[in-house]
Amino acid sequence: MNSAAQRVTFFGSNHKDPPVRTPFCSLLLAALDDFMLKLLIVCAIFSITVDMSFATPAERSHAWIEGTAILFAVAVVSIVGAWSDYKKEGQFLKQQQVDEASKTVVVKRDQKEQTIHRNNILVGDIIAINNGMNIPIDGVVIKGTGVLCDESAMTGESDHLPKEAYDKCKQRQQEHEDNIDDKHTKTPHDVPSPILLSGT
Repeated sequence: MNSAAQRVTFFGSNHKDPPVRTPFCSLLLAALDDFMLKLLIVCAIFSITVDMSFATPAERSHAWIEGTAILFAVAVVSIVGAWSDYKKEGQFLKQQQVDEASKTVVVKRDQKEQTIHRNNILVGDIIAINNGMNIPIDGVVIKGTGVLCDESAMTGESDHLPKEAYDKCKQRQQEHEDNIDDKHTKTPHDVPSPILLSGT
């Protein structure tokens, strides 16, 4: 068993199943779950029942037409709405698949550099991060200079936070604590962190 297979067995996979398309029947039921359409259906059934009950024998052959026309109109509106949603969802999922296929990263695994999809990242992979890149997984900085991370998606803070390797972060922390005179002018952001958060 190779290293990658052992890591998958021990830590699990980072693979995410693609989103599943909503069945047309579910969209049709959702379209019918509208107060006005429900009211029209009730009125149509009531109209058919009353018209058929009080119609003379000569009128009975066509007394159902008005109520049935309402039901037909409701069916057309519901089917057209559901089909439109079904088509739009299909186009959205296709675009999402195209976007997802382009989400690749360069990793170093078993001493070899390779380009893989983000779903195939494993625990222990070393990922090359680039300017403007969206961090694909939680991790720590091993090596880097001047790394700044925008964590506003997670914390709401717009400040770019400095990130450095663990040893340098410990060194900066010690310098921060030793420099008592300037402590009142410093903020927690002055001390870098080695942690990189997924989605930042």
